[in-house]
Amino acid sequence: MNKESFGWKMAKCSELAYLDGKKAKSEYKKLGFKRHKYFDTDGAQAHATYDKEWFVLAFRGTEVKSWSDIKADLNVDSVNAKHTYGRVHEGFEKEVDKLWPDIRDYILKQLKGRKLVITGHSLGASMATIFAARLNTADFTISGLYTYGSPRVGNDFFKKSLDVPHYRFVNNSDDVTKIPFYHWGYRHHGDLRYINSKGTVELGTDVWKRAWDRLKGRWDGFKNKDYFDGLSDHSITGYADNLLEYTEDMNEI
Repeated sequence: MNKESFGWKMAKCSELAYLDGKKAKSEYKKLGFKRHKYFDTDGAQAHATYDKEWFVLAFRGTEVKSWSDIKADLNVDSVNAKHTYGRVHEGFEKEVDKLWPDIRDYILKQLKGRKLVITGHSLGASMATIFAARLNTADFTISGLYTYGSPRVGNDFFKKSLDVPHYRFVNNSDDVTKIPFYHWGYRHHGDLRYINSKGTVELGTDVWKRAWDRLKGRWDGFKNKDYFDGLSDHSITGYADNLLEYTEDMNEI
């Protein structure tokens, strides 16, 4: 893998996860990954791509025209997590179930000492988190979990049991990161990387400072006639663009 930041490169991998197999393969190759495997089971999709050192597993996020994805997002009941601990969002869990056996078996065959990184955007971020938890419980070593615009995935027990380095990127006013609601028992996992209204990544910022910055971002959007700033900020392309010059995480894994 080249010297670009992992934050940007994994955002690009998450963006490419929206492509079908053939198109994605050629695009992943441009990032330096010569091997590629596409998984598509009943609407749930993921890409495994790797080079001599790194093995990246990227999950596709919500397609607005996919009824399967919409059902998964709306199925907000929590269920006991399979192959790991705690309770998780039922819709996200069912999407992972579709891919779990095939991808697990493929990793067992192809990992061969490579460093495993898991990533995804939106629904794909939630699936990546659950998949990482299952692999973590099965004693796989995960070098990094990179998520972008992730909803909350599981309860506090699930959060505490997931012992992997997780870099959770949130782009300013991204509304998807605020659901399912906290008072329903859902919690975020991971170390927050907050992208402020100027497009700069902040680590460990105060909650009130972030709230003020989000108001500023929404006001700036309104002035530019972007009346749905909370949805615009959810775009994976926006995440990748903001992280193009982000270098703080280059030596994290």
